[in-house]
Amino acid sequence: MIQAIHNGIEIEMELRQLTHGYWKCDYELINHPKGTTTIHHGDPEFPAMGLAREATLREARDAIDHAG
Repeated sequence: MIQAIHNGIEIEMELRQLTHGYWKCDYELINHPKGTTTIHHGDPEFPAMGLAREATLREARDAIDHAG
């Protein structure tokens, strides 16, 4: 589990390696103190864990920016 905060909203990411070696990453946005949670299941596959993490973090930050 990897965590970050962007504009006061917590981002939790869960990376997983697929059987063919590629990586996927899901993320959850948690709005404190409201406790509102939004879950996004990652569809894209990436050849490296770092690429999956970076792309998912960028996607989560964009989602936060567009929601606010």
